[in-house]
Amino acid sequence: MAKRNPPWTRDELILALDLYFQENPLHTSQTNPKIVELSELLNRLPVHSDRPQEELFRNPNGVYMKLCNYLRLDPSNEAAGLSGGGKLEEEVWREFAGDRARLSKVAGAIRHGMVGVSGVDVAQVGIDDDPDEEFPEGRVLTTLHHRRERNRKAVRKKKKAVLASTGALRCEVCDFDFVSTYGELGQGFAECHHKTPVAELKNTGSTRLADLAILCANCHRMIHRSRPVLAVEGLRELLVKT
Repeated sequence: MAKRNPPWTRDELILALDLYFQENPLHTSQTNPKIVELSELLNRLPVHSDRPQEELFRNPNGVYMKLCNYLRLDPSNEAAGLSGGGKLEEEVWREFAGDRARLSKVAGAIRHGMVGVSGVDVAQVGIDDDPDEEFPEGRVLTTLHHRRERNRKAVRKKKKAVLASTGALRCEVCDFDFVSTYGELGQGFAECHHKTPVAELKNTGSTRLADLAILCANCHRMIHRSRPVLAVEGLRELLVKT
């Protein structure tokens, strides 16, 4: 039996949902130029390395059918829609359908994120593939966020500035200082978190020091794990409450 193409990812489903609210599938078809354009974009997204049925992969008919899947979740539509789809599709609907402005912003950011930091094409260099680190906005924007945090020049400048002003690299959430706990081994060690929401990241490649927060590894991981993603201040408040 021939292998099927991979399931739709969060990035793909967000883009499809954004188009669903622009083009009601009950009143259009797979020949719609916007559906054809989305098909071409999905074929460029670097989220699938294995495409057993290349000729069918996210073709206009498949994109149109995915829009029809959303009909079953839309209480404003009387049509039943297609019965296919899965839990991730339902999650994306719950997270974004009630906030069209956020949906539009995230979908637009994914499109722009195809040209990543400093003009690097995400489709050429690949994306991060850690399900535990994927933000609700999908892998493309998660990757863009991580690359900002891995900007060594910006991280060095941030640490230098903090050390000059406070004398220590203390976590901005829990106040943990690696030097206080580990002595010389912890000298200069801390992680930097990019505070700008992923849907608002620009593709200029520039990172201001004010955009970075000094965090310990635990707090950094908790911010990335939170749903929706917490701001530094939000995690600090949560820690105080516990």
